[in-house]
Amino acid sequence: MRHIACLGAFAMLACILGGAGTPARAERGWMTEAAMRAAFIGKTLDGYYADGEDWTESYGADGRLDYNDRRRRSPGTWYFRDEVFCTFYDPGRNVTGGCFTAIQSGANCFEFYLAEFSDREADRLRPPGPVGRWVARASRRGEASTCEARPTV
Repeated sequence: MRHIACLGAFAMLACILGGAGTPARAERGWMTEAAMRAAFIGKTLDGYYADGEDWTESYGADGRLDYNDRRRRSPGTWYFRDEVFCTFYDPGRNVTGGCFTAIQSGANCFEFYLAEFSDREADRLRPPGPVGRWVARASRRGEASTCEARPTV
């Protein structure tokens, strides 16, 4: 009986400690390939990187994409590897891309986390831990964004 009481107290303590400051990403979990396909493919995302720079990217059903930021525009390709979404750009455009996992952090807000190295992150330290920090946030064009205010540098 004492063993059961200890387990109950331990479970309660774990729930209290686990819930206090658990990041939203841990509660929601990574998006599945099916969820990302439904949210992104055939749509345009307007977003910003962690440094505050704006970007826009449209994903065609044919595996092609169109990327824009204030310095460049580049067509490219997208594909999935299970729950990892990869975006790479046509040669000669000074942008290469990378692979990302995503979390839906609001009704129309998506956070992207680096899953594999990309040139954009080449001069930065890798974030600590398995999740690290989001590298980009975005919302679907034509719907009210539910993302937090963009960072300022």
